[in-house]
Amino acid sequence: MVEEQAVGTVLTTLQASDEDSSIGEFNITANDYFAINPTTGVIYTTARLDYEVVKEVKFMVTVSDTGVPALTATADVIVDIINLNDNEPHFTQSEYYFNITENSPQGTVAGKVEAHDGDVGAFGELTYTLIGENNKYFSIDAYTGNVMVANASILDREQLKELTLSVVAQDKAPATVQKSATATIHINILDVNDNAPVFTRSTYNSTVSENAAYQPPAALLQVQAIDLDEGLFGDVRYIIIAGNEMALFKLDAQSGIIYPAQSLAGKHGVYELLISARDTQGSGTMESTAKAIITVLRVNRHRPEYVIPALSNATIEIPGDIVQPDYLLLTVKALDNDTDDSGRISYHLQLNNVNVQETAEFKIDEYTGELRARQQLNRKNRANYDLILVARDAGNPPFESLRLLTVSIVDANENRPEFPDAANPYKVSINENSGRDVKVGHIQAASRSKHNRDIFYYMLLGNEDGAFYVDKLTGDIFTNKSLDREQTDAYTLYILASIKADLHISEEERASFSIKTLSRDNTVAKVAITVLDVNDNPPVFEKSIYYAGVNANAKMNAAITLVNATDADQGKNAKIEYMIVASNLYKFGASKSTGSIVPSPFAISQDGRITANTIMAEYNQDRFELEIVARELEQPQRSANTKVNIWVFDGTQLVRVILSRPPEEVFQEQEEIIAELRNATQHRIIVDEIRFHLDSIGRIRMDWCDLYFHAVDPQTHQIAPVDEILKDIDRNYDYLKDYYAGFAIENVVPAYIAIVQDEFDLAVAGLVALVIVLFVGVISFIVLCCCLKHWNLSVPVETRRKEALIKKQIIEDLNTTENPLWIEQKLKLYEEQELTMQVFSEPDHISNSDAPGHLDHRSSLEQVHHGQSVDNTYATIQPRNNQNRLTAASGNNGGGGGSISMRSGGAGNAGGLGGAGLLLTRIDPHANDFADYATLRNNRAPSMYEFTGSTFQAPIRDGDDAVAELI
Repeated sequence: MVEEQAVGTVLTTLQASDEDSSIGEFNITANDYFAINPTTGVIYTTARLDYEVVKEVKFMVTVSDTGVPALTATADVIVDIINLNDNEPHFTQSEYYFNITENSPQGTVAGKVEAHDGDVGAFGELTYTLIGENNKYFSIDAYTGNVMVANASILDREQLKELTLSVVAQDKAPATVQKSATATIHINILDVNDNAPVFTRSTYNSTVSENAAYQPPAALLQVQAIDLDEGLFGDVRYIIIAGNEMALFKLDAQSGIIYPAQSLAGKHGVYELLISARDTQGSGTMESTAKAIITVLRVNRHRPEYVIPALSNATIEIPGDIVQPDYLLLTVKALDNDTDDSGRISYHLQLNNVNVQETAEFKIDEYTGELRARQQLNRKNRANYDLILVARDAGNPPFESLRLLTVSIVDANENRPEFPDAANPYKVSINENSGRDVKVGHIQAASRSKHNRDIFYYMLLGNEDGAFYVDKLTGDIFTNKSLDREQTDAYTLYILASIKADLHISEEERASFSIKTLSRDNTVAKVAITVLDVNDNPPVFEKSIYYAGVNANAKMNAAITLVNATDADQGKNAKIEYMIVASNLYKFGASKSTGSIVPSPFAISQDGRITANTIMAEYNQDRFELEIVARELEQPQRSANTKVNIWVFDGTQLVRVILSRPPEEVFQEQEEIIAELRNATQHRIIVDEIRFHLDSIGRIRMDWCDLYFHAVDPQTHQIAPVDEILKDIDRNYDYLKDYYAGFAIENVVPAYIAIVQDEFDLAVAGLVALVIVLFVGVISFIVLCCCLKHWNLSVPVETRRKEALIKKQIIEDLNTTENPLWIEQKLKLYEEQELTMQVFSEPDHISNSDAPGHLDHRSSLEQVHHGQSVDNTYATIQPRNNQNRLTAASGNNGGGGGSISMRSGGAGNAGGLGGAGLLLTRIDPHANDFADYATLRNNRAPSMYEFTGSTFQAPIRDGDDAVAELI
């Protein structure tokens, strides 16, 4: 079956036969393209057949009879799809753009076209051909589509920049069904440097006067060379290669204009320059040359300038009806600033473009400038005469200045209009921003003529920007635009009053007016206009963000930085006030603010000076971001905002730059120094102070200074370590060395040298501690052994007997009613013995126990008998409620000794060896007084007095009877 048949097209009709019954129905297996009529067996299409999609379709047909049971038969149907040429070729692009350089040889591939055909086999195979008027210059590979140069003669970009071809793609179907497609090929011919620059002339000539301007320089002549190439290849640069040995001229390499490089005064002559033009911006291989001949002339430097008459279109009025011959009308006066013969002026009248000394009516003296009537002039015959005055100097070439003079013979009663002296100059004022056509003031000139003659007003000078205009008839002055005081705050207008209704004043004439002459002319009104200020400008900060730093040791009111806002307005409208509206704190290492500190740690004065308002030590290493507002005092109180970042630094975080220049010069170049350091370190550099340099012997160098700064990492906003900044500077020394010399930088060092301690080694410290503990333990063990040996000694029977007798006697004495002072005296010896025994008998026990207990007393007498020396001590008795402390001090002479501290609670602590003293802790005054004595011997209540120290004890001599002395 042929592809592309309509849906429903019959493929075939199946026939089946059955010998014993009739045919029941036909069925077909499921497929996408065919169906069968169950009754007739006709197979027809259900979908479009495309050979490029499916080349054959297979399905099975089943037929059944009408018998019982029904019997079936099957048949396989294979449908072959017959291909048709049903697809058009199509190019990947409708238009192709290829580039090829000019002068490319034959066979050079310009590009490739490509087309596709959806058919299969020969119907889908394509061939390419070129058509069009330019196809003879190119060829195409019929199978690959490569477009190649066939004839290179056309590839000249200077003749043809672009050409167009048409390409056809055809399939290989028979001619009757063959299909094709067409695309357009645009070939852009690229330039190569195959043309040299060509000067428009071989020789250029120019004549210039020796007073030609050179600052800014005046153009003398221009050379031009044309290169037919385009782009870089056609970009021509010029250079003087010869003839400029005196360096009088300079040549703009791009434009080819020759300028004077210095003053040409006194350097008249002829100069022949050889100019070279080279393509490729001066670096190409193509070059051509031309000559430029410049003639410098000795010239007249100045033109004559008229003094009388001052106006270029002046009028003189001669009263009367008749002017007699030789009447002096005017003495013409002109000045020439040349000092030599070029400044000598002669005066003439110009008639028919010829300078003459006489006309029919007038004559002028060539040397004095006196203008006189040559014949009688009658007003009735002619009232006005127009003359052209010529002032000519004697320079080479000579300069002439012209003036148009009108001679009017007027009635004796008539006069020119004049402004009254009392009103002239006029002074008026107007607010800025008043708009257009606002009346500023009024001027009025008067004429003495009896006849009513109209007066007209003309603007002469002072209105160069067109801000005002004057009503020609009334003399009213109006604004011509909205005025801005910040641009121009005052105007002085010069307005002429004239009887001429159509007076025209050219710009050249305006330029020739002299303010001094106009000020003396009563026909000219001087109007002084003052533009009054309006509050129409907001404050503006010099910077949108300020950066500063403050030392953590800074005192109150220490100056930190200065912010400055200006208001373009004037007077009270320019007054502003500063406020700190937020002081956002960024703790060290934090990227987010903890909030605004209230009250602010900073203050700002009305001149914009920011100072410390608190001690900054608590904010060390933190950063503040201040929000500053500058607000007008006058309505509408416009405001401006800025931010000030302040780092609180330690002095050791500063870097010092030593410069061999005074501070005032460094202040001027501060921004340049900061910029170079910022480029070298890639950090934000913030200058904190510039001060005079102090040398190594302590002298102040007034011609040197030190610049202190800290550097901030722009990413983390933290102050960078000094050593890191110094490493960056050292790393970029080659880059900075030229700037070192330019800025007179002698050295860059840390601002302060910090003493850095070695790190604490825990391992070593632990080892040392272990050795000390072992040493103390060994010593303690030895002392304990000695004490145990001492305690184990037997007490003599005689000593125990004496102690018993002493105790008995004391108890008896205490039960008497004797004066306590006598009791104290009787107890003194025992007390001394008791305290002495405590010191020598129980040092280890007291020092090693915090719990109270009974003291094991040893007699001091026993120690004497054993050959030991007795301590000298002292004692005082004080009331308990005065102090609750006991201080004991002792000394020994070759024997063991110590000191005892006893709290009223009964606990004791021993201190030191070798007679050292120990100050004891104070007892809590609120403690239970009697509980402190609960652990003393016999559990007696405390008396009013207690021992607060040791007592002095004299040595006991051998043979003394201590018991007898006590009794």
